[in-house]
Amino acid sequence: MRWVRTVAILTMTGLVGCGGEEEDHIKLVRVSGTITKNGKPMPNAEVSFVPQSGNKDSTPGVDKTGPDGNYLVKFKGRTGVAPGKYKVFVSPAFEVGGEGKGERFKEDPIMFKIMQEARGTDKKGAAAAKKAGEKSEFDAEVPEGTSATLDFDVKSS
Repeated sequence: MRWVRTVAILTMTGLVGCGGEEEDHIKLVRVSGTITKNGKPMPNAEVSFVPQSGNKDSTPGVDKTGPDGNYLVKFKGRTGVAPGKYKVFVSPAFEVGGEGKGERFKEDPIMFKIMQEARGTDKKGAAAAKKAGEKSEFDAEVPEGTSATLDFDVKSS
C-alpha cells in the first residue's frame, strides 16, 4: 500500500513540473536598439512594444532607456518579444507621486499604460508630445531569428 502512495506522490510531482505557462514556450527574438531625440540619445525614456492583432503570439514588451538611449525589450521578465508587427511607443519618463512608482509595472506595458492613464500622466505626456510636435509612435517588424536591432529617432518640430 505504501508503494501505491509513493507512486501517486511521484506522479503528481512529475505532472506539476511538466506544465508551466504556455507563454514560457514562445520563441522570443532579442530586440535591442537606441532611442534618440533629434539624433541625440534619449535617456530614461519608456519604450513599449505593443503587438498588432495579426501576430501569431501576443508578447508586449517594455524597457527604460539607459544614459546612452539604449534599450533591451523584455516580455514578462524574459528577454525579447515574438516575431511580428508592433506599434512602438516612446515617451519621456514621468515620475508622478515619487521615485520608482512606474517600476512596479515595468514588465507589463498594458498595466503600465493603465497606471499612466489613471494618474493622468499618459494624457499629459501625449499632450506635451503633440504640442511639441514630437513623433513618438512607430511601426516596427520583429523578424524571425535570434536577435534584431531597432533604432528609433523621436523628432520634434
